[in-house]
Amino acid sequence: MENKKPTYIIFGASGDLSRRYLLPALKNMQDMNYVGDVIPVSRKDYGNLKDLIKNDGEKIFHLAIPPEAVSDVVKIINNDFGKDNIKIMLEKPFGKDLLSAQDLVKHVDQYFSENQIYRVDHYLAKQSMQNVVNEKWDKNNIAEIEIIASEKIDIEGRIHFYEQTGALKDFVQSHLLEMAAVVLSQSFKMTDRYEALKNLEIVCDLREHKCVKRGQYEGYREEVNNRESLIETFVSISMMSKDKVWQGVSITLSTGKALSEKLTQIIIRYKDGNKKIFNIEHESNAYERVIKAIIDGKRDLFISSGEILETWRILDNLQKFWQKSGDDLIIYKKGSTIEEVLGKPDHIK
Repeated sequence: MENKKPTYIIFGASGDLSRRYLLPALKNMQDMNYVGDVIPVSRKDYGNLKDLIKNDGEKIFHLAIPPEAVSDVVKIINNDFGKDNIKIMLEKPFGKDLLSAQDLVKHVDQYFSENQIYRVDHYLAKQSMQNVVNEKWDKNNIAEIEIIASEKIDIEGRIHFYEQTGALKDFVQSHLLEMAAVVLSQSFKMTDRYEALKNLEIVCDLREHKCVKRGQYEGYREEVNNRESLIETFVSISMMSKDKVWQGVSITLSTGKALSEKLTQIIIRYKDGNKKIFNIEHESNAYERVIKAIIDGKRDLFISSGEILETWRILDNLQKFWQKSGDDLIIYKKGSTIEEVLGKPDHIK
């Protein structure tokens, strides 16, 4: 008897993520005979899912929906289909702070076990990230680790999303901290990344605005029609690891929109002045790897609930501090370099 291919159900199929990445990737996966039926679901379908989806064989539910909608949808899936032969794929952001992430993890745990939940960070699926763990470094001579995600584009009209999110939640909490975890653990294993995140913390006095900088590009407030907006489109954070191996090594994560160039880099700076640069490329087939990994049950390309809670724990005090005041917000010109935003001489090139 032929092995039945999983049915793939997308909640939020009309959204940007689905149109640009998921549906093209799934079409290719169907052509390669990895995936059976692909069923798009919109909010109006929530009441009649049983009519849309046959309850036989394995079902993968991909929730490409806002975080506030996840709780209800997880409950609906469980009510309609139970929990057997089901995998749930969740997209970032996973909550909006430590408290909401704890609540979300607890809620999902009521209906599905942790090994059925696959939290996506497509950066983990990038082939260029694999090069980072394949390289062995002389850790004793490392002075600084810098991870950069610089974008030329602005918010591109995604006003509601960005006003709710900002650069810290959009890029630091997920991609940059996960990349840092891979670098520090020299591993893609969930358990190793989790241990690396447990040791990471922002150790400086936040009131001095030295190790954390936030900025907003000129014209953002007009674009979102909010003259008071303190939403950051740029953030740079220096942190340290309590792991003895990384004692004294500065770990800096920086990201921003409307900057001078598009690049994602991991830069290892050595005490002798040398450096090693890993370019993390845009890979059009990253989502195909993500989908293949969930079908094969390879959980190390996904993020555990423990990792999620650690990333929010790292940023918790900072988020609370930022809510009190926006005096430190740097307004920068579109097309600036990271160094220009930070007011530093350019030392990357």
